[in-house]
Amino acid sequence: MSPITHRRVARALRAGGPEVIETGTEELVPLKPADVLVRVEAAGLNHAESLIRSGTYTVRLPFPFPLGGEGAGVVVAAGPDAGIAIGTRVCWGTVLGSCATFLVAPASLLAPIPDGLSFEAAASLPVAALTAGGLARVWPLAGRAAVVWGAAGAVGRMLVALLADQGADVIGIASGKRVDAVLAAGAKFAIDRTAEDVPSAVRGHTGGRGVAAVFDPIGAQTCETSLQLLGPRGCLITYGELSGPAPVIHLHQLFPQSAFVTKYNGTRWVEGFQEFAGLISAGLALAVQRPATVSEIAGRFSLDQAGDAYRALDSGAAGKILMLPNR
Repeated sequence: MSPITHRRVARALRAGGPEVIETGTEELVPLKPADVLVRVEAAGLNHAESLIRSGTYTVRLPFPFPLGGEGAGVVVAAGPDAGIAIGTRVCWGTVLGSCATFLVAPASLLAPIPDGLSFEAAASLPVAALTAGGLARVWPLAGRAAVVWGAAGAVGRMLVALLADQGADVIGIASGKRVDAVLAAGAKFAIDRTAEDVPSAVRGHTGGRGVAAVFDPIGAQTCETSLQLLGPRGCLITYGELSGPAPVIHLHQLFPQSAFVTKYNGTRWVEGFQEFAGLISAGLALAVQRPATVSEIAGRFSLDQAGDAYRALDSGAAGKILMLPNR
């Protein structure tokens, strides 16, 4: 039995922006036999959380709900069937309510943090590892070229690294000096979207053919361009809406290249919770080998600054936003 009975947690009270967030105290749920209690050292924020909080996204949760799904910390109590020792450093990517001082979670969803990775680095990687791990399964790319938009972001860097390890020639799109990190993560080429014409640069890197796949998390602003980047029988994989929902695509737009388009749904490419810890562990191992896979930290916030943390996230901060609940 753990002596810790309560936690402080950030919650979204109703649909809306960061103004609907408050921090309060609640009683911890009892540990089940296969659960652990984790002291949260860092929680990583993700854009999907803002979309869900808006109340208009495809994924909806009943209000009020606790915020955050990604983090890292240390096990302070464990059920008899958990199989994780007290004191183990762990991270996770799918446990709701991670923006809190403590978290009760199934042990099966947690991945041990390898030596050499800090809590902050480990809290920046799990969602990226899960998302990129699923995305990398969508289209066969060994020996072929692929474009990754947002390649300097947390998911982008992990996706670049995974595709490169699978033998793809990755063209990463970023801005300014962040292109250096994209190359260090494993891209063959990097395009500075603020200084280069993206379609011309992609044609130049592919001998005018275009690419076999485009991974696009941006949506409205880039969808039309993404279609232009595809070579014959290429595939556009859209997996985010950072600039708003992608426009309607008519079949005649696909005719010139006989192209494919898919809206990525992670539940169709990752086979249930049993795969989560393995995918996260693979991402952590890759980050140890290739440190550029870890996104830089754009901001650190306390639990009482939860609203400000999500404002920073929503403003398009260049890097990972972390909440440090116990500091």
